[in-house]
Amino acid sequence: MNEIKPIIEKINSMSLDEQIKLLQKDFPDMKSETKNTEKFPLPSLPNFNSYETIITRFSPNPNGHLHIGHVKAFRLDFRYTQKYSGKLFLRFDDTNPVAIKTEFYNEILENLDWMGIKPDQITYASNYLDEIYKIATQMFRDNHLYICECKSDIIKNNRLKKQICEHNLSNNSDKQISDFLSSRISGVVRFKGDMKSDNTVMRDPIMLRSVDKEHPRTGKKYSIWPTYDLAAPITDCLEGVSHALRSKEFELRDELYNEITQILSDQGKVKSRPSLVSFSRLSMKGSPTSKSNIKSLIDKGQIDNWHDIRLVTLSALHKRGFIPEGISNFVDSLGLSKSESSPAFELLASFNRKARDKSDKRYFFVPNPVKLKVYNIPIKSVTLKHHPTENLGNRTIDISDEFFVSPDDIDSLNEGNEVRLMDLFNIKITNKSSTVTAEYTSTEPISSLKKIHWVAHDGINFNLLIPDNEKYTVSSDGSFEFLPDSLTTHSGIAESQCKNLSEGDMLQFNRIGFCRVISADSAILSHK
Repeated sequence: MNEIKPIIEKINSMSLDEQIKLLQKDFPDMKSETKNTEKFPLPSLPNFNSYETIITRFSPNPNGHLHIGHVKAFRLDFRYTQKYSGKLFLRFDDTNPVAIKTEFYNEILENLDWMGIKPDQITYASNYLDEIYKIATQMFRDNHLYICECKSDIIKNNRLKKQICEHNLSNNSDKQISDFLSSRISGVVRFKGDMKSDNTVMRDPIMLRSVDKEHPRTGKKYSIWPTYDLAAPITDCLEGVSHALRSKEFELRDELYNEITQILSDQGKVKSRPSLVSFSRLSMKGSPTSKSNIKSLIDKGQIDNWHDIRLVTLSALHKRGFIPEGISNFVDSLGLSKSESSPAFELLASFNRKARDKSDKRYFFVPNPVKLKVYNIPIKSVTLKHHPTENLGNRTIDISDEFFVSPDDIDSLNEGNEVRLMDLFNIKITNKSSTVTAEYTSTEPISSLKKIHWVAHDGINFNLLIPDNEKYTVSSDGSFEFLPDSLTTHSGIAESQCKNLSEGDMLQFNRIGFCRVISADSAILSHK
C-alpha cells in the first residue's frame, strides 16, 4: 500500500489532459473521444474502443420522403462520427424493387445536402447482391438457411402456432441453391431460427424472395432479392460499420441481426461485428409522419402532396421556412433517449425561432386593416432599422397623413386615448365614428403608452398563408386528419419595401411572426 500511495498522489496532481496523454502513451490503441463542446452531449457508444474506426451509416429506403424522424436518425449518426472522428456512410437500402422510385434517391441526397450532412461514402445495398448470394450460399451449406415452398398463408399459420416447417428438416443441395438464385425453382429462403421462440422474429424468418419487378438501378439483372433482415447485417459487415443505430421498432430484430453477423464472423467475412444502438422514434403532435396517414390525407383531398406546409417532411419544413440550424438543434435536444415521445409542434418552432431571430429583417404587415388619418404630422419620412440589435441595414418609409392599422387595435381604444405608432410617434384618437382620425402629439417614446403597428399610405396588398398544427384530430384507429381551419389565408397590407423581396426570402412581420416569401405578394407564416 505504501508503494501505491505516491503513484496515486502523482496521478492526482496531474491535469486531466496530462492523465489522458499518459494513458495514450502506455496504451496507444486506446481510442479517445473528442472534447465535449456540444450543447446537447451524447452518451458514449458501447464498445467504442474495440473498433479501429467508428463508422456509422444512415440507410434510408428510397421509397418516400424524409421527415423529422429521419433527421433524428441521421443527426445521431453524424454526431457520433464527429464525437469519435469517424466516418458516416449513406447507404440506400434499395433491396425491394416494388417500393423504390428513382426520384427519391435524388431527393434524399438534396435533403441531406440542405441539412449540411456530407457523407464520407455513398453506397447502395443493391450493389451487394452478388456478394449476398455468395454469403447466402455458404449459409445454406452451413445449415443456416433452407428453401421453403409453402404458400404464404401456411408459413404465417405455422409461425403463429410455433410449428416447424417440413422443409426445415432437410438440407438443400448446391444445385437447388443455384436453381433458386437463378429463379429456376419457386419458393422463399428462410432462416433456420427457433420456431418455439417467444420472439416471433426468430421463427424462421424469410431471407430471400422472388420479386418480379425491374429495379431502377440494376434493371432486370436480379429477380431474387434479400429482405431487410438479411441485407442489413450483411451490408453492415461488408462496409465495416462499427455501430448500427436503429430505432426501437427494430429491437425485436436485434437477436436475428446478431446471429447473422456472428455467422459472417464465423465465415471470416468481418474483423469485428457491428454493435447495435437503439433510440426512440420521433413523431410530432399536430402532424403525421406515417406514410399511410399522409397518403390517406392526399387520397381524401385534404392535402395536395407530401410538401404541404402542415407536414413535417423535410421538403414541407423547408417550404414553410424552417432552417437546418433550427431543425438540427430541436432534434439534437432530444438526445439518444429510448423513451417514446411526441413533442408539440411549438417546441420545434421555438428552436427555429431562436435560429432565425438574428438574421431575419423586420417589416410591418397589418391584416384586414382600417384606415387612420393623422393630422399635424411634422415629418415626411422615417428611417427604421431592419433589426433592433443586429446590423441588417435600414429602410426609409415615406410618411403622409394616412396609415393602415389593425381594427383590433382601434377597437380597444376610445376617443381621447393616446397611443404610439410603433417606432414613429405618439397620437391621440379624435374620432372613431366613420373614418378613424387622430392628432400628432409628440415624438419621444412614453413608456406608459400602448404601441400599435401600422403601414404607411403606400403599402402593398399582401397575403399571409397561415398553417395551424393545433387544428387536427386523431381517431381511435390512429388515422390523422387536419381540421378545415388548419390552413387559412389572411389578406392585408405590407409596407412598400416588401415589393423588393424575392421568393424564398425570410423575414419577420412585427407582432405577427416569422415568414417565408413564396411570391411577389404572398408569404407563409412559419410560426409566431
